[in-house]
Amino acid sequence: MDADELLADLDPDQRAAVETESKLVAVIAGAGSGKTRVLTRRIAHRLAVGSADAQHTLALTFTREAAGELRRRLHRLGQREAVTSGTFHSVMLGVLRQRWADTERAPRSVTSDRRRLLAEVIAPDGGRPRRSEVDTADAEIGWASSHGIRATDYAERARRTGRRPSTGVDRVATWFADYEQLKRRRGVVDFDDVLSMTLAEARRDPTFAESLRWRFRHVLVDEAQDLNPIQHALIDLLRDGRDDLFLVGDPSQSIYGFNGADPALLVDVEDRFPGIEVIRLPVNHRCTPQIVNAGTHVLAAGTQPAELRSARPDGPVVEQVTADDEHDEAERNSAGCVPAAR
Repeated sequence: MDADELLADLDPDQRAAVETESKLVAVIAGAGSGKTRVLTRRIAHRLAVGSADAQHTLALTFTREAAGELRRRLHRLGQREAVTSGTFHSVMLGVLRQRWADTERAPRSVTSDRRRLLAEVIAPDGGRPRRSEVDTADAEIGWASSHGIRATDYAERARRTGRRPSTGVDRVATWFADYEQLKRRRGVVDFDDVLSMTLAEARRDPTFAESLRWRFRHVLVDEAQDLNPIQHALIDLLRDGRDDLFLVGDPSQSIYGFNGADPALLVDVEDRFPGIEVIRLPVNHRCTPQIVNAGTHVLAAGTQPAELRSARPDGPVVEQVTADDEHDEAERNSAGCVPAAR
C-alpha cells in the first residue's frame, strides 16, 4: 500500500483524520461524510507508514456486517496481513475462550437466545408467558448488563436511576435472579456476560490485562456514539498506559440508547479523554443539499445540533410522501442519495 495513494481521493477533512500524527483521535463524522472510508484508510495508512503493526491492530464494530465490510475494504486497498476486527462480543468471546483454555477451565457455551431462557423463567410450568413480560425482562436485563449491574443489585440501581418497567422492579429482579440461576444450571452464558466476564478476568489478573494491552496496541472503534458503559470500561482497560485510540462516530446517529449507549460521551469526548484530537467531517458526499438541509433542520429541533453540508449538486425539493410498503419506501428514500463511497 502506498501511503500517498491512500490519501489521494480524500477531501481535506478526511485526509486530516487519516494522516494526523496524533495517536488519540476522535472523528465526529456526519451522515454520508465517509466514516468507514476514513476508518479503513486510517488503518491502512498507519500500516503503510509503519506507525502501527497489523497483528497488534484491533478494529471494533457493532455488527458483523460492518466488520466484514471493513475487512473487504482493507483487502481492496492491498492490505494482505489481517488485522483483528469484529464486534465487541465476537472479539471478546475469542479472548475469553483462549483464557479458559490457558487456565484449564471448562469452556462455557454461549446462548444467543436470551428471550427463550427468559420465557422459561417467567413461565416455569411450561406455559406461554406474555410477550410484553419477555420484552420487559429482556430490556431490563440488557440495560443492567450494559452497566455491569448484577442481579443482586438490580432492584436498588433500577430504583435509584428511575427505571419504571411495566411489570414493576421487583418482578424483574426475581426474573433476573432466576435467569442467572438457570444459566448456571445449564452451564451457559449470554453475549452480555462475555463482556463482563472478560472485564472481570482482567481486573482480577493484572498479567492477563497486560497481555491484552500487548496484543491490542492500536485500537479503533466504529460507531463510537453507541458505546455503553461496559464497552467504555473495556476501552479504558485496553488503552491504560497507552493512548493509541481512534474513535469514529456521530452523536446524532445513536441507535442503542435502549441498551445503555450514551452519545453524550462522544459529545463530551474532550472531557472523557483529555488531550484527544477532535476532527470533524462536515461534508456529506451522499445526499443532495436539499436532503442534507432537511435533515439538519430536524436535528436542530432536537438535542443534537448538526453541522453538515452537501458536496453534491442541487436536487429536487424534499417532499413528504406516503409509501405503500417497505419496498416502495426504500425506492423512494434512495431518490436523493447515492450509495456510500467505497
